[in-house]
Amino acid sequence: MAGDVTGVPILAVASGKGGVGKTTVAVNLALALSAAGRRVGLVDADLYGPDIPRMMGLRRQATASSVTVYAAGGGRGARLEAVNRYGIQLASAGFLIGANQALGLHAGLAQAIVSRLITQTAWAGDTDCLVVDLPPGTADIQQLVFGQRGRRVIVVVVVTPQVVAHQDVRRLIADLGRHPALAVGGIENMAGFTCPCCGTTTPLFPAAPDDESIWTQVSRLARIPFSPRAAADADEGRPVMLTRGVTAQVAAYESAAAQLQRFLDAGKSPA
Repeated sequence: MAGDVTGVPILAVASGKGGVGKTTVAVNLALALSAAGRRVGLVDADLYGPDIPRMMGLRRQATASSVTVYAAGGGRGARLEAVNRYGIQLASAGFLIGANQALGLHAGLAQAIVSRLITQTAWAGDTDCLVVDLPPGTADIQQLVFGQRGRRVIVVVVVTPQVVAHQDVRRLIADLGRHPALAVGGIENMAGFTCPCCGTTTPLFPAAPDDESIWTQVSRLARIPFSPRAAADADEGRPVMLTRGVTAQVAAYESAAAQLQRFLDAGKSPA
């Protein structure tokens, strides 16, 4: 039976720039939270690169001739069907269009589709958390999600060690000051490469200087090392939290999920 998720907290996974592995983090955080007992819905709000279906082993091949932006309550097709995969529920623009199609939308339509994914998906009645994977930056979709009313919005920012990633996230953090959204912390992705033969860890990027780093503004929830094995598995729809093939990554996601549980439960009435 579909449930009302109006007051369910949102965990928004955001980044200042593309290419930092934000979607990979969102997928694995959702799986880690689910493994910890959270009943998770995962929303792919990156309309311009909806990659969550592929990372979860799903692809729509059929070409869409149209996309419904809004449907009146109670009408035919009023609710989108959530796709159940690996114990979590998925809603994605990637299910609305074919694998080789694109959504070229102005701001109002983009916001309407993301709002539909969040509020007009037939989530299961016991869903207690929505993980929302945002596009990079601070544009219209982000403003819609950060400005949600009647629910807590918790923001996790994703960066690589390099200074340009930190610079762009500092802009994002500054923008959050205009919203009730809570920037809980950050995840440092691609934090070095550990040689499988000798165990030596080599930085992939020069670290951002302290005075330009986001770690003076938000706490670091986890450092995720890069792994070619995990990257190859993700391309084939096998997230590391399922394969558990890279121990350091699994431990980092589990640690981040444990910390985020406390924020998701904040203000919750005792059972």
